[in-house]
Amino acid sequence: MKIRWHFFILLFSCAGILYSAPNSTSLEQRVIEHTCPNGIKLLILERHFSPTVAIRMMFRTGSVDEVSGKTGLAHMFEHMMFKGTPTLGTRDYAAERPLLERIDELHRAIDAEKAKGLKGDQALIDNNFQEIQNLERKEAQLLVENELWDLYETEGASELNAATSRDFTQYVVDLPSNKIELWAILDSDRLKNPVFRQFYQERDVVAEERRMRVDTNPVGKLLEIFLAEAYTAHPYRFPTLGWPSDLSHLNVGDLEDFYHRCYTPDRLTIAIVGDVDAAKTIDMVDRYFGTWQAAPSPVTFKTEEPVQDGLRRISVRTPAQPYVLIGFPVATYPDPDYPVDFAIAQLLGEGTTSRLYQALVQRRQLASAIEASSDEPGERYNSLLIISAVPRAPHNAEEVERAVWQELDNLKKKPIEDWELQKVRAGVDIELLQTMQTNSGMADTLVYNQTVFGDWKHILEFQKKVETITAQDIQRVANKIFKESKENVGMLVTTSEQREKGEGGK
Repeated sequence: MKIRWHFFILLFSCAGILYSAPNSTSLEQRVIEHTCPNGIKLLILERHFSPTVAIRMMFRTGSVDEVSGKTGLAHMFEHMMFKGTPTLGTRDYAAERPLLERIDELHRAIDAEKAKGLKGDQALIDNNFQEIQNLERKEAQLLVENELWDLYETEGASELNAATSRDFTQYVVDLPSNKIELWAILDSDRLKNPVFRQFYQERDVVAEERRMRVDTNPVGKLLEIFLAEAYTAHPYRFPTLGWPSDLSHLNVGDLEDFYHRCYTPDRLTIAIVGDVDAAKTIDMVDRYFGTWQAAPSPVTFKTEEPVQDGLRRISVRTPAQPYVLIGFPVATYPDPDYPVDFAIAQLLGEGTTSRLYQALVQRRQLASAIEASSDEPGERYNSLLIISAVPRAPHNAEEVERAVWQELDNLKKKPIEDWELQKVRAGVDIELLQTMQTNSGMADTLVYNQTVFGDWKHILEFQKKVETITAQDIQRVANKIFKESKENVGMLVTTSEQREKGEGGK
């Protein structure tokens, strides 16, 4: 289950007490906001209990911003951001550049021939591959492998990472606070001047990553097909790793175009939490990042998902353990029922005292594990409330689905206990306390809420709304969500079980 940063809601009296001076102010007053001349949003929280700093850069760009035929670009860009610039990762960019251009030209010619199918010129393909190998050997003599990683590690960085989702692309750096200018120099350079070297080798790496996470992972494959069935039009149906046929034909030009359109200053939020001086940090960020000039992101309109008006069911044939996904469309922020969707998911499937766990795992022993979430596949657009379960032998996915529906009907009809609502509220508070223990947790929380919801103070608003949710709200929204005509079902069905039933599978 992915981390839900929007759970991290402010406990107003605790925010300052945990890690600040005795006369501390609230978190809302302590977070310094600044907008750079080019539109970059900067959030700074000074915390001087450790000589370290956590930095998060997050673009409001993910696989949801891709188009059909060019899926996988956001994830490819994440990989390319570690390949360097004209001054980082190379011994002589002037000599390297024509090699890169020729390699790209040859790969495009190969892809064009492969697209012809049986009519493609195999001799041309083989000759191009041979020339590419020769050029790559020359390029290798000019490369400084992993120079970015080595520089950060030499200077004491404890974390250097990145992640891509449907909603965002994020870059992570944790390092000693006296090295923050090193971060500003290196990361402003790779944002403004990326060089997409080794693109085609990395395309193969991503293809292998896809094979590991999806093609040979039954649950990964099920989730991909499930989301593609649940979203028939909206780009949330695109897998973050890209469709295989798209990935095999992406080229440097595709990524350059995506970079110029979708990785622009107005889409970037930087959160800096730790032992820093806010005024000096603002000046530094303006100096290094504020000069990045790029056209603002074009106004685009995502294809809206049509209202679902019928049950959708898929099965994946596999020798693996059975697994079931049951999902229902839910609205996202700022829909007024958005916090109620979250509360329902928590009440149903969060922890061992949740309704589904108690009924299906503890009492009836139909499943060995079960949980629920309301933020998959994302939160920028309408999402799904998904219940996932592992049937316990000798029980199967269909039995689990029927038992889940019994609990959903109970939720719609029978009284909600006060302790259940208190558990939801307490869970929010505990999540916040845990994330506040580290600079990295706070930086993650600030940057996510600013990027996805448009304001980091969303965490304050959300907490207030969760506190006001009533039992009547839960049942009203449950009756709206949990309808058979809104249900999406995905099942991993064992090969032997399908043979017995004579069922087909995808």
